[in-house]
Amino acid sequence: MKLSRIRKLTWKLLLVYAAVVVLIFCADRSEDKWRRWNFWSGVALLAFAQWIRFWAAGHLVKNKVLTVTGPYAYVKNPLYIGTFLGMIGFALVAMGDPRHPWYFRFLNWMMLGAGVLAFVAYYVPYKKKREGDRLHELFGEAWDHYDRSVRDYVPRCTRYERAADAPWSWRAACENSEQWTPLAIVAGVAAILFNARLLEWIGVVM
Repeated sequence: MKLSRIRKLTWKLLLVYAAVVVLIFCADRSEDKWRRWNFWSGVALLAFAQWIRFWAAGHLVKNKVLTVTGPYAYVKNPLYIGTFLGMIGFALVAMGDPRHPWYFRFLNWMMLGAGVLAFVAYYVPYKKKREGDRLHELFGEAWDHYDRSVRDYVPRCTRYERAADAPWSWRAACENSEQWTPLAIVAGVAAILFNARLLEWIGVVM
């Protein structure tokens, strides 16, 4: 992992990690939860979300070229779409124990709702202004045309007319540090799957 990625551990990212820990603690501790519909639905959605992120990261070349290939030919922010779908998948995997009070049973959905609200109300307008200004300075008319033609989060039905043909690149995915995301997903799902044993091991009262 790049040292620059470690240096980017902001309070927002630490807050996300703290939320994951809370979900692991509050998730259903039944040993047979892996047999339930929500577990496998969540795993499938996580896999799909990661595929989207890999596809996007393998085309993204930051600050050097205006990326309009791969999923960027259909939507401006495919990485965020993948992240959002992954959040839903993780919430499905981390459903609470039905024997617990309602505020523990539905904590996964409450935390997901809070995250989406913060993203829409704060981060989306912030990113739109900051990234839009920066990309306009870097790429000028090319960015302006792309910005007008391709929506931020709702994919087009047709490919962007100026999109070039470029192969997916494992090197680009690694330069965007995406190779570490599947490991984090597997670790999170495993922690939820075995959360009862994990919490017992660290001495948490069941």
